Amino acid sequence: MKARLPWEIWLALKYLLSPKRERFTGIITILALIGVVLSVASLTVVNGVITGFKEIITEKILSLNPHLSISFYSPQEGKKILQTIEQSIPKKEIKSLQLISVEQGLIIKSGNPVGIILKAVDLKEYAKEKGFKYFNMEKFSKEDKYLPVIVGARLRDKLGIAQGETLSYLTLEGFYTPFGFFPKVSTLKVVGFFETGLYDYDLNLVFTSFEIFTYKKNPQNFSFEIKLKDPFKSNEYKKILLKNFGLSYFILDWQEWNKNLFSALKLEKLGLFVVLSLMVAVSLFTILSAMIMLVSEKSLDIAILRALGATSKSILKIFFLAGFILSLTGVILGLCLGVLTGLLLSKYPVIKLPGEVYPVEYMPISLKIFDLVIISLVTILISLLSSLYPAKKASLMHPAEILRKE
Repeated sequence: MKARLPWEIWLALKYLLSPKRERFTGIITILALIGVVLSVASLTVVNGVITGFKEIITEKILSLNPHLSISFYSPQEGKKILQTIEQSIPKKEIKSLQLISVEQGLIIKSGNPVGIILKAVDLKEYAKEKGFKYFNMEKFSKEDKYLPVIVGARLRDKLGIAQGETLSYLTLEGFYTPFGFFPKVSTLKVVGFFETGLYDYDLNLVFTSFEIFTYKKNPQNFSFEIKLKDPFKSNEYKKILLKNFGLSYFILDWQEWNKNLFSALKLEKLGLFVVLSLMVAVSLFTILSAMIMLVSEKSLDIAILRALGATSKSILKIFFLAGFILSLTGVILGLCLGVLTGLLLSKYPVIKLPGEVYPVEYMPISLKIFDLVIISLVTILISLLSSLYPAKKASLMHPAEILRKE
């Protein structure tokens, strides 16, 4: 035996698809459907763009910054700190561990000063990081006269720096004379360039070799930079380190450094989701209007069905299903259109972004199953609510009053 649709579903589909409907009601229904499709597609694509930006920024931050940083001021303490790190964090959880030194100062060229952070690191290891678009450097040695540095693309463009050029470098170090304090001026030699796509990094961050930096200077501060295999365990290991170190050392994790940035991205995503959900709701209100018009158009049919024995519950079910099927069709088509658009834009990036503002050249899109499920649930919930009122109105109509009016 062939399975048959319940008569309420069959009649709901007939009302929606019947070519004999009034032209104006049919046009309104089609426009309402298109509105839902475009609203849901917009919500899907915008949500994917925000998620894409968050992933790109997180990747850059995790690549270019340590997950945990332990600062200290005496090189003699290094062995003790290293032993405590090894006792506190399992070796299998550590991706890399590096001793670095950081110094702030001013680079001056042709009278133009720019504040920088000079970071002394293992350059060969840093050059492997995924966060760099490129990291190029020429050969140098400890015996070179000047301290070799690798500068960012934005700083290079701002000051017009060329490969092999020397730059004046001022720090807080200096000496007092009868005429006041005179800062110490040293010379840096540019041996390479890098670019991350993050504006502040490319303008204000300068790298040098830790080995040569400690050989030529007498650093006043050091840090152990730890990168974990799971960056999101940083806060957990920070608590363990604080317990073992006490208040002797200053420890920071990457989530603290970038707390404001990720809070802003989360809030932006939530705000856009709410705004676009309201846009979907407006589109579904158009479907509600179309269903109210359908109820008015089919009032005689309702009277006949009631006269033939159909209950008010059956009438409610017919028009509720009609509205819900129409809304659900719009939601499904909208999701399909949004996902297809997202996949096409991720595979064939055509929307170019200004490099001085964004860390990527083209608009990133990342579609997550969880986000698509949330969008589906929210839009379906709004669909259920928008279908209920016209269905309830139809179920409360009295056949005698309808026939008297006819």
